[in-house]
Amino acid sequence: MSKQSRERDRIIALAAIMQAVTLVQQIAETGQVNQTELETLLNSLLATDPPNTEAVYGNLNQLKTGLRQLNSQLSKSKDKKDVELLRYVISLLHLERQLAKRPAMMDLISREIDQVPQQIEYFGDINNPQVIARFADIYHRTVSELSPRIQVHGEPGFLQQADNVNRIRALLLTGIRAAILWRQKGGRRWQFVFQSSKMLKTATELYSSV
Repeated sequence: MSKQSRERDRIIALAAIMQAVTLVQQIAETGQVNQTELETLLNSLLATDPPNTEAVYGNLNQLKTGLRQLNSQLSKSKDKKDVELLRYVISLLHLERQLAKRPAMMDLISREIDQVPQQIEYFGDINNPQVIARFADIYHRTVSELSPRIQVHGEPGFLQQADNVNRIRALLLTGIRAAILWRQKGGRRWQFVFQSSKMLKTATELYSSV
């Protein structure tokens, strides 16, 4: 695989992380979420043998929100909300590193996710609250035990609703999935400092294509 292809794959994975945390923020602040974008990310958890990184998410159009947010992050025009999104992203990248040191936990997550298609078949939809609750439970029993735990900020009324908590936890699990992809393609945190211009160029090209 060429360096350019690996860079493209890294940006796609980062866009997926950005999309996950953007949806987390939407749920926390409004109690609402784009169901199609949520479904795209949930399906990525079941893509265990994709031909390429883009195929994990169907196609780039499915990550338009994430690509837009990533462009905003890599450019210098951030507002307060963007800073909070970046905090979530950095936390997910850190948790992925912690998870990588716990192979037994990684295996448990894989085994649990392997059983989800049966549940989807029973309930008929990956967006079904029972299926989302299953993803949320996997996150709660594994990744949420790692340190530091991600603290999601928003409207208390929305954050106290069980369905919203489940959707947020399921989305954080998809963020971990994307962080693993990013790392597999050579992603490193120092690249945010030393290669931000290069990353922005690729992110802009990808966003322009959707």
